[in-house]
Amino acid sequence: MEIFGDHFYFVRHAESLWNKKQLCQGHLDIELSPEGRLNSIDFAKKIALWPIDCICTSPLKRAYHTAEIIHQHLPDARLEIIDEFKERNWGELEGISSEEMYGIERKEEADPNFIPNFGVEERDEFKKRISIGLNKAFHLHPFPLIVSHGRLFLALCELLELPLSRQIPNLALFELRYDGFKWSINNQ
Repeated sequence: MEIFGDHFYFVRHAESLWNKKQLCQGHLDIELSPEGRLNSIDFAKKIALWPIDCICTSPLKRAYHTAEIIHQHLPDARLEIIDEFKERNWGELEGISSEEMYGIERKEEADPNFIPNFGVEERDEFKKRISIGLNKAFHLHPFPLIVSHGRLFLALCELLELPLSRQIPNLALFELRYDGFKWSINNQ
């Protein structure tokens, strides 16, 4: 899974209605909470002067609406939907508690042969999808801002051989760079 780029920003979407309830959302298309919308506006104002020319987002409402709000404050930036940036598909398990979901992920990390079943997207397939999405984003712009999801960020860290981060806050912003040998990550 070769990545054809070396620098991008990643932000997790603003708080959704189910983030508030600490439920696994997966591919379910859950809206932003009212607080999430307000926080998106504050976040967008903070980065409005950054040199961001391309925003690549998941099509799921919680990410897309976050990206739209950012785009309103960066109107010259290109806004692109990349389907591969959807959250991991948790199949029949969508709606379980976040803690139950984390437990499944820990089992996967401990045993590479563990498969959760119930229609859950296999971790290796998820990482392949993410690498395709990254390459699409790099094709659009050499330094994109990616607006996506928490589980995607976890798998992205694994894909790029970075320390795993089980849970990042909503609207957490990271800069990722490749120096020709390894990827590094900085929280912005």
